[in-house]
Amino acid sequence: MFAFAVASALPLLSVAPAQVPAQIDVETVQPIAGTWSYRAIADGSEADLIDATAAVRVKIGCKRTTRVVSITRTGIPAAAPTLTVWTSALSRTLPARFLGTKELVADLTATDPLLDAMAFSRGRFATAASGAPMLTVPSAPEVTRVVEDCRS
Repeated sequence: MFAFAVASALPLLSVAPAQVPAQIDVETVQPIAGTWSYRAIADGSEADLIDATAAVRVKIGCKRTTRVVSITRTGIPAAAPTLTVWTSALSRTLPARFLGTKELVADLTATDPLLDAMAFSRGRFATAASGAPMLTVPSAPEVTRVVEDCRS
């Protein structure tokens, strides 16, 4: 497994461009400060990571009728065709759609192993898109709860 071992680059990883190597040692990247919140919504549930400025940075949402979990990255300045997700166990580049609200959304079936990897990643997972910095966020029970909502 490829690991970033260059100590001088570690502080930059949380803001590095999306063109970083396909495999990252996510365990060495400090996640942003933030708090996950969970809420039930019509036909599912949603977890939001809210940063220190009260901005939602990542959303994980479930639509029970379709059993689809959406990963939404906010603050994306322009359309990008993909969203890359890194965890301590699994990484993947997903097709994505851009919303006019500066949000990039990737959908997964509720049984996708990447969702388990996000839920059980060693304290953090990361996302990146073309034209946007990599964002490393803390793992949390709220993410697992949304995934489980879609599976039940």
